[in-house]
Amino acid sequence: MDWLIFITGGVRSGKSALAEQMISQCGLDKHYHYIATGVPFDEEMKSRIHRHRMDRENQLLNWHTIEMQVAFPENAKNFSGNDVLLFECVTTWLSNVMYAAERVKDPQQFIHTQIALFQQQLLFWQERSVKMIIVSNEILDEPASKYDEVNQYRKLLGGLHQWLVKQSEEAYEVQFQLVQRWK
Repeated sequence: MDWLIFITGGVRSGKSALAEQMISQCGLDKHYHYIATGVPFDEEMKSRIHRHRMDRENQLLNWHTIEMQVAFPENAKNFSGNDVLLFECVTTWLSNVMYAAERVKDPQQFIHTQIALFQQQLLFWQERSVKMIIVSNEILDEPASKYDEVNQYRKLLGGLHQWLVKQSEEAYEVQFQLVQRWK
């Protein structure tokens, strides 16, 4: 597996299943980490989180789940070449960042700092030969919103997607469980 694979697509399109299938090809001698960004704030999200946990429990891989809302926790920063990561997902993480930004003095600076720290961490892991699959949702096909926050979110997400694709050795889009490899 290459060091970074990016997978995007529609909600419930099969992105996670593809990511988990790709990761399972790394072998049983690796340390598998699932970086979960979901916050169980309503019943639908609780159900989705539970479903993803059950999917991982039904695999042969021994997953270590790391919950992350905004910043990478300390126990996730120093992975090495024997570690394989599944980051699920960029859209939820960016929503968490924007929500947290509402409670700080300079929201725009906070958002840009968090994005820069996210990118720096991925590049650090690259230097340490960590294998990663990053999952995100494709929401950029929607028309512009009348809400400035939504348009800012879309702009930031689009920039992150472009950066991730540039860094990735492989990039995929999943729709209706159909996989299109773009890179």
